[in-house]
Amino acid sequence: MKEKKNYYQKYRNYYLCELLLLIGWLTNFVLFSKFYEVAIFYVDKNAKFMIQLLFMVNYYLDDLLKYLFVAFLLMTLNLFLMLMFYIKNQREAIKQKEMNYSMVGFLLIIGINVIALMKTILWPLFLLLFIVSLTIVYIIYVITTYLYEEKDEQYEENEIVKLEGPFQTKEAAESYTKEFLAHWTDHFAKKDYRLMESINQDEKNGWHVEIIVQSIK
Repeated sequence: MKEKKNYYQKYRNYYLCELLLLIGWLTNFVLFSKFYEVAIFYVDKNAKFMIQLLFMVNYYLDDLLKYLFVAFLLMTLNLFLMLMFYIKNQREAIKQKEMNYSMVGFLLIIGINVIALMKTILWPLFLLLFIVSLTIVYIIYVITTYLYEEKDEQYEENEIVKLEGPFQTKEAAESYTKEFLAHWTDHFAKKDYRLMESINQDEKNGWHVEIIVQSIK
């Protein structure tokens, strides 16, 4: 129970940002729904789909650009937040159920809003924006991964690669250390390094984990 509490406290900024994005999604959806309800009333329902789409774009371009931009911004920020959350968890070797629940929650927020917007006749425009958004975030992910790997190619002997704590109990510190080593040992071994752990207690009875790297050669 304490570990779960520490987990949510540690990642509270991510959840706060996701809450703000959720408010943004809801606000944009309510305003867009009101606009769409009025605009679609004047569309000829018997016309071909492309004619309906061109009518909307031609007569409501200014309003559409505003909603399209907001949707694009929200989607990009939402995906970027998920990416940062995922990278942080992976680097810290977090394998808790809380991470999986959080990722599912983030995806649900995006999925529900995407489905709602895709049910309008403007779905080709939203689809295009979502593809662009996904592409941008994927490029960021590739660049971030590359830079991180480049940075980790060389280590000095006994260099500290991870400091974590304080943990309330020694058991919690040992559990974190075990997860971290299980996740990263093979990665460092491929580069001819081994990881050594040290668990220490501070003056306030908090437990700290220190991971150092040593050369195998």
